[in-house]
Amino acid sequence: MPKLTIQQIAELAGVNKATVSRVLNGNAKISEKTRRKVEAIMKEYNFVPNSMARGLAFNRTFMVGFCLDYTDRQSYANPFFYKVLQGIEDVVYSRDYQFLMMSAHHEVRGSAFERVVAEHRVDGLILPGTLLTDRNYQLLTEHDMPFVLTGGNRLGKENVHWVDIDNVQAGRILTEHLIGMGHRQIVLFATEETINRDKFILDRLQGYREAMLAHGLSPQIIRRADELASLDAPEEVHAIMMTTQDRLLEFLDWEQHNPLHDAVNLATFDQIPMARYLKFPFHSVEVDLEMMGKEAANMLFRLMEKEDSVPNFVSIKTKIGTAQQEPQ
Repeated sequence: MPKLTIQQIAELAGVNKATVSRVLNGNAKISEKTRRKVEAIMKEYNFVPNSMARGLAFNRTFMVGFCLDYTDRQSYANPFFYKVLQGIEDVVYSRDYQFLMMSAHHEVRGSAFERVVAEHRVDGLILPGTLLTDRNYQLLTEHDMPFVLTGGNRLGKENVHWVDIDNVQAGRILTEHLIGMGHRQIVLFATEETINRDKFILDRLQGYREAMLAHGLSPQIIRRADELASLDAPEEVHAIMMTTQDRLLEFLDWEQHNPLHDAVNLATFDQIPMARYLKFPFHSVEVDLEMMGKEAANMLFRLMEKEDSVPNFVSIKTKIGTAQQEPQ
């Protein structure tokens, strides 16, 4: 028997072609009864949809794009990037969509990103908030391309959808955790460069300040590594918070022969994959980065399906991770 088309599946099920498409794409608005009926017919006739034919039939590519800044070499090396990516891919492939990765840079014209958007080679895009420049925003909106940011809406434009870690909450709970251990002199180490460049660092600083002031304690921010060397522990500092795992690793390397390690508690906002191999114990915030990727992908599909009341943002909460213990 010749292979059935989507139109023939719809006729056998007594529904329209759009309903079959929604079943294929996992649309939650389809009733369970209709879904089972359509899926039973597809199974009976061994129906396997062809992605190209589906695209032609429904004026879609059945492709989702993910764009990153190819000049940001640190992102490629960061294991957390792949956690977010895994969450995105889980949702995309569960919807029977294909996944296209591309690179861009805000200073380069004629990039793959621009061609993909202008030629509608994907049905929607996920991109880091750092890539949403005024020019890219204009390109996306002019071509009516659904998109979701991973990271905050830095431009402050209306109708921009994004998913991000609640870094203010992360700064607050990590500081509260150290205060709960009895520490009162808590120093936060953040370089001037990252403070001026990264909003998530500013958010972590805000959470730290809020928690310290709520307990009547004085926030103290150290901006240079050499300032740490002048600290007199435990008189001047009980705990040191690092704004990123890189700052913590730099500190551990720089301080490996310094008694400051033994006198203070260390804390950071990122989980470190190789933590069990580190000599010194530290406290950290646990972030569900896979969930961040999944939320971004789910939000994008809702936009692509033109659902009503899609939230402008989703904020991922954090929790205190298990303290890394010093090896026995």
